[in-house]
Amino acid sequence: MTKMKPRRKSGRQETVETAGPNWVLIGSIIGISAIALIALAVIGSLNPTAAPEPTPVLSDTVTNANEYCDANPQRCVMTGNLDSAVTFIEVPDYGCPHCANFNATKAPGLYQQFVESDQIRWAIMPFALGDLTKPTAGAVLCANEQSGELGHEFHKNVFALQGTNAVHTNGGFMSVASGIDGLDEDAFEACIEEERYADDVSLNQQAARSLGVSSTPSFFLNGRLISGDQDIAVFTESINAELN
Repeated sequence: MTKMKPRRKSGRQETVETAGPNWVLIGSIIGISAIALIALAVIGSLNPTAAPEPTPVLSDTVTNANEYCDANPQRCVMTGNLDSAVTFIEVPDYGCPHCANFNATKAPGLYQQFVESDQIRWAIMPFALGDLTKPTAGAVLCANEQSGELGHEFHKNVFALQGTNAVHTNGGFMSVASGIDGLDEDAFEACIEEERYADDVSLNQQAARSLGVSSTPSFFLNGRLISGDQDIAVFTESINAELN
């Protein structure tokens, strides 16, 4: 039998080539990323994000409602006898059903008895319990910009928007304005679109709260706080007491 010679193992070692980094691909990715960052920077410089306007803060502590309205006539709607020694200040929220009820059931009689007889000064400090009703308070001040009587008329009529889709909207404000004789609708529209009195409403909020207002409607009779939609006798007796 012929013996087979054992095969000699080759002294060569097999090596597996490991692929190295694909510098072309990496370079392309880096280049694209750099271009994207530059583009974002350019867009940001052309369209900078506006910083939110800071909420204004009252510079002085408010201790008297009459003095506050006298010092800031653009923030309070004034009607009646401006020289009267008796000032009745109404602080409403325009989403408040009790405020709407007061203006529908009690304010007309009080206005006729005391304002139309030239006995008292009636002021309105447009107020908002929250952000939702701030535009309506600002719209009242836009009407007041033309005259106190027009501001008071708009204040009375804007409560009718409660419960409708137009409440607290510019379209609703314009519908109310269109029914008020003597109101310049173009000037009024420019004012509400500009939100000209947004800061003043914020300051009214701070002033009213510093004076103890925590709910609406609230009233000040020569500085004395009366809270809530009281019976009309409460208002008439209190006003007559001040007059006498």
